[in-house]
Amino acid sequence: MSKNSNPPFDSSITWARVRAIFNNPDPPDKVWQSQFDGFDEKLEQLAQTPYDQIDFGDLWYYHHDLAYMKLQPELFAWLFPVCLMDWDQTLQNSKSCSHGDSEFHYGILQGNVFETMLTGKQLEEVTLFFRDSLLKSVTSETRLQVIRNDVPTAGWIFRFNSLGLILPDISPIWEGLWSLEHPGQAIAAIQYFSALLYFDDENPLFKSWENIELNFWENDSFIYGSGWANNNTDYLTTNLTVEFVNDLIRQAAVLLSNTTESQMAERIKNDLPGCQALLRERVKEFPELLRNPDSKGWTV
Repeated sequence: MSKNSNPPFDSSITWARVRAIFNNPDPPDKVWQSQFDGFDEKLEQLAQTPYDQIDFGDLWYYHHDLAYMKLQPELFAWLFPVCLMDWDQTLQNSKSCSHGDSEFHYGILQGNVFETMLTGKQLEEVTLFFRDSLLKSVTSETRLQVIRNDVPTAGWIFRFNSLGLILPDISPIWEGLWSLEHPGQAIAAIQYFSALLYFDDENPLFKSWENIELNFWENDSFIYGSGWANNNTDYLTTNLTVEFVNDLIRQAAVLLSNTTESQMAERIKNDLPGCQALLRERVKEFPELLRNPDSKGWTV
């Protein structure tokens, strides 16, 4: 997808939307897929349950199958929309997209699901669904410093990083987040890019968050030993620049000028001149932190 071809933000995170990606499938008449842990009857039960009545907790069975089993196309078309709606719900509730020891992003990556089960058009539509769900989360925020469910509301960053692991093209997500068409996006921009401006104990946004470590390169998946896809870190290396960050922070401060967050936004904007040396170094280092799963954190 190129920047100019990206459709505008669509706030309709609905069953109708996710089912349309798969041509509004009927439930499969017969389930031949084997369940990874031997619970074949659970797959049959899921196939017989109306999609909007499926207990998201039962995706434990299917997440494992995404990772390890030969997938039945008819069952995939029926259940993957459920996985997408669970992805949205867990994001909005600041929780990981997991059930028990199974996890959505791990299943996608381990099973090579996007490459084997989706057409190019479906992958585009799924990517835009992720983008719009993230924007739904981001645009719901009105404060820079909030804890919800014992997690900073900036936890959307971890979910964004999980997408960098599994999507072949992160650009629609990146471009959508930083279009700055809503005050919530300005809040997200200041949260995200402040990590490049300050040493950790000097960031005014996060000083008050005691006992919470916010590492901006971490993700909320169960994927270990793999970093962002090379295409995505290459994209970031090209598009994350000192000029981009400076412009975005200034624009965000303007967008927040008539809100409760104007004072903090203005403070961070005014700090920009004194942050340029650190910003130059961290802009170069950040893609490598995302690429390297064994990263120990900033060296500067």
